[in-house]
Amino acid sequence: MKKIKCSKCGTRIETIPEHCGKDMIFNEKKNQWECFMGPECGYVSLDEILCSKCSEEQCFT
Repeated sequence: MKKIKCSKCGTRIETIPEHCGKDMIFNEKKNQWECFMGPECGYVSLDEILCSKCSEEQCFT
């Protein structure tokens, strides 16, 4: 599987993102993580994924 890195700082992300209380599923064709209920429910592109530190910083700005 592709290594996940924060799109802002480059830190390696070791955990799988969650949505609806479950691990998201990686869609290789779209290069994004999708909710197990489908992308209509929720998704995040690898080009936009943030580590927890950068995500917290973004909330405060």
